[in-house]
Amino acid sequence: MSRFAVGIVLFNPEIERLKANIIAIYSQVDRLYLFDNGSNDIENLEYFLRDFLHVKLIQNNENVGVAKALNALVIKAIEDGYEWVVTLDQDSVAPSNLISEYQKYVGREEIGMLCCKIIDRNFGERVFHQKHDKGTEFVSLCITSASAVNVNAWKRVGGFCEKMFIDAVDFDICMSLCEYGYKILKINDVKLLHEVGHSRKVKLLGKEELVFNHSPLRCYYMIRNYFLLGKRHHQLLRQIGLAVKRIILINVYEENRWDKNKMMFQGIFHALIGKYGKYD
Repeated sequence: MSRFAVGIVLFNPEIERLKANIIAIYSQVDRLYLFDNGSNDIENLEYFLRDFLHVKLIQNNENVGVAKALNALVIKAIEDGYEWVVTLDQDSVAPSNLISEYQKYVGREEIGMLCCKIIDRNFGERVFHQKHDKGTEFVSLCITSASAVNVNAWKRVGGFCEKMFIDAVDFDICMSLCEYGYKILKINDVKLLHEVGHSRKVKLLGKEELVFNHSPLRCYYMIRNYFLLGKRHHQLLRQIGLAVKRIILINVYEENRWDKNKMMFQGIFHALIGKYGKYD
């Protein structure tokens, strides 16, 4: 039976939601790693963790980004002998059957990642492909939360892209896995309750789209990383088109447009000159 570890990246978490997250997943695995990305105050969390012997808290003094933190978690799991690492967002509470269902599918070498059905608290199921209610299916994209990465596949593709810092980190590794011949298997009988910002569904030219209502800084990373994703995976024109659509959605449906536009166009400029990593 393959060994699973779980890794959660923390950044100023809402402690009560995080506690629920830890309690939900703790009994399902042998080891839970927490990487704190320079949070302001986690003293209450440290006190809470005293009762959880198999939780390892890795504290960092600054925010190094989601991708670098995820890579650090996977490296630590490899050092401890784990073959699969489930990554969870700090506010996503795992279902009780997450690991038991994933265990059924880890014997196939071509599987680079496992994922599940994502139910957003704001708008329902998040779908990147044809919607299925039961069974399993191969998909091309999934989000990081509740996904399990095969550490051998992670090594082969070079891990998570640290240039991105945050946003599109999950899509990037999905594309890399597929390019290296791995498959991403979605298990529809596992459902994760999740939340992306203050997102909602809207209509644009008669088609249903998502708006996220992220901060101006997150808008910067989103738009900049469309370009980086396109460059890394030879689909620059497609990703530019998606960036343009995101800019339109933000300007039609979101507030604080002036500040968001300033940051988004700075993101475009930084992409053009090849400036990536943490916004400075």
